[in-house]
Amino acid sequence: MKNKYQNHFSLLTFLSRKILITLLLLIYSFGSFAQNPVSKIKDSTVSMPEKIFETLWQTFEDNYAFFELRNVNWTSSYKKYRPKVDSMTKEDSLFSILSQMVAPFNDDHINLIIPGIREFTAEKPSPFLKEFPEKSSRESLWQVIDTTLYSYGFETLKSIGPEYRGKKLFYYSQSNNYGYIRIGRCFASDATWDDTQVDVELSTKLFDSILQQLNNSKAIILDVRSNIGGDDEFAYAIAGRFAKEKILGHSKQARITGTDEYTPLERWYIEPQSSSQYTNPLIVLTNDQTASAGDVFAMIMKELPQTTIVGDRTLGIYSDMYGFKLPNGWLVSLSNEKYFSAKGVCYEGIGTPVDFHVRNTKCDLIKMEDPVVTKAMEVLKK
Repeated sequence: MKNKYQNHFSLLTFLSRKILITLLLLIYSFGSFAQNPVSKIKDSTVSMPEKIFETLWQTFEDNYAFFELRNVNWTSSYKKYRPKVDSMTKEDSLFSILSQMVAPFNDDHINLIIPGIREFTAEKPSPFLKEFPEKSSRESLWQVIDTTLYSYGFETLKSIGPEYRGKKLFYYSQSNNYGYIRIGRCFASDATWDDTQVDVELSTKLFDSILQQLNNSKAIILDVRSNIGGDDEFAYAIAGRFAKEKILGHSKQARITGTDEYTPLERWYIEPQSSSQYTNPLIVLTNDQTASAGDVFAMIMKELPQTTIVGDRTLGIYSDMYGFKLPNGWLVSLSNEKYFSAKGVCYEGIGTPVDFHVRNTKCDLIKMEDPVVTKAMEVLKK
C-alpha cells in the first residue's frame, strides 16, 4: 500500500494515524504542527473565548461523521453551552465547557488539549477499566494471564522488538501444540513512527521471526487485548501473514467538509505477504480497550476463515483523527471517517464483535485464572 504518511513528521501525521492520547501528547509537546483547516465562523468580531467556542462547534458541525450514530444533537448542544461563554470567560471555565459539550460523544478519538498542560478525551465508558481502574491492577491481570498460559503448558514468555512505555512490541510463547503472540500496539517505536513504511518493515521482520518459531503449531492465539492502536498498515501487514488469498479487509470514506456527502469508498485488501503463510486455526483475543488500529485489526482478522474471536467487543473507534488548532493554540481531534467491514457493516461505537463473549473481572485476580485464555483453549481442543 502507498505510504500516505511518509515525509510528514508533524502533529497532523499523528492525528491522522491511529494512536491514542498517551502517544499524541508527545508530539503535541515537542513536534511541529501542520493542521487540518478549521471552519469559518459567522461572526469573526466576537471575543476570543467566543471565537474559540464557535470555531470548535462549527468545525465539528462541518466534519464529524457520527452525530446520529453517537446520538448527539449538535444544535441542541450549541443552544445549551453557547450562553455559558462570553468575553469574560476564563480559560479554565472555557476548557470545562468545551469538555462537557463533547463528552456525550463517547468517542475516544475526540481530544481537547492545552499542549503540555491539560487534556480531555471523550472516553467511552469501559467495563474493563471499571474492573481494573488502576495500572497496578491491570499489571496484576497480565501476571494472571501469564500464569494461566503456563498452566496450559506454555513456556515462559519471550519478548522482541523496540520498547514503548516500557513494553516490548511482541511477547510470545509456545506449548507442545499451540503458539501465543501478544501484540500491545500497532506500531514499532517512536523512532520509526514518522515513516510508516520503515515502521511496518521493522515490525513484520520481527513478527516473521516469531512465526518461524511457531510454524509447526497446530493453532496460534493472537492476544490484542488493550492494544492501544497505531497504523492500519501495520494491522494489514500482520494479517497478511495469515491470508491464503487476496480478500477485502475493509472499506472507508471520509465526510466532505460542510456537506452530508462522503468521498468514494476506499477499499483495503488483505494479501498474502510472506513466503510461508500460516493458515492453521487462529484465536484472536480482544477486550473493550482494543482500540483504533486494534479495532481495525480485529475487524479484518474476522474476515479470515480460520479466525475465531474470543473476549469482549473492541472499543469501536475506527476513524482516522481529523486534527485542528483553535485560535488560541488549543488542539482538537475528531472522527470524520466511516469504516466498514468487508460485509459493509460499520462497527463505530459498537466495536468488532466476538464469537465467544468472555470478560475479565477483578475476581480473576483472586482465582488466579484468565477465563479468556481458558475459553480459547476450550475452543482449540474442540
